[in-house]
Amino acid sequence: MDTKWAKEFDQQLEHAAALRLVDLLKARRTGEKVAVGPGAEPLHAGLDQVISAMDDDPILRAQIADERAEAALLTDQFPNLHLGTINHCMFDAPQAECQNELPADQRGRAPLIGACQPDRCRNSVITRAHAPIWIAEEDDLKARAKNPNLSPPGRETVLIRLTDVQRITRALQHEGVTA
Repeated sequence: MDTKWAKEFDQQLEHAAALRLVDLLKARRTGEKVAVGPGAEPLHAGLDQVISAMDDDPILRAQIADERAEAALLTDQFPNLHLGTINHCMFDAPQAECQNELPADQRGRAPLIGACQPDRCRNSVITRAHAPIWIAEEDDLKARAKNPNLSPPGRETVLIRLTDVQRITRALQHEGVTA
């Protein structure tokens, strides 16, 4: 792998991520709240800025049917967005909970996906696509909590995690993001 290839690969990843955001942009254009979580507000604001830029520029307005134009604007708007299975990360290093586990000289480079706390981190965004995973985890935790063979400390751990998960699932339901 050379640097030219790596740069091209990174650009392709950014473009693929932006294309995934196009659906969120379209839903946001119709007034939907497309995400919940601590980082949802900056995501909504960024999507609204892209919509405003497209609406205010006649050339962009003419290209609105072109997903490539939308993807390019989204790539510029969200340069640090990392797409994930259970959430998306807006990655603002000073606010990232995952960075607290790193030595000071290693902080700020990239999110530590394995150390993510989606229900707590201010960078975390949970969308409709993530909802089935959160709902399934809530169901699993409820079933585990009913297990009579679970030790008291184990039950307490399960109930603490259930509370964290329900913070997300209730927000998804309340905001209508799970529809």
